[in-house]
Amino acid sequence: MSLKVLFEGQAVKSDMVVLMLEKWNLHPQMEEKTEPPNLDDLARETRVLIPETEFDRAREILFGESDIERSEF
Repeated sequence: MSLKVLFEGQAVKSDMVVLMLEKWNLHPQMEEKTEPPNLDDLARETRVLIPETEFDRAREILFGESDIERSEF
């Protein structure tokens, strides 16, 4: 299964992305960008990977327009 990078940033933000996508029944994985990682540092650099078959849906969930934006409020 091929994985694509969906998000890169601080670990605390990546954790939130992973949790949100799991709520939508997607299968994200968080990966550390440094070796060895300092797991006590919430600002450490990470990336979120998603299976290629789920990438478009995950991207729309994460970066797509909200209902409010579509309603032009």
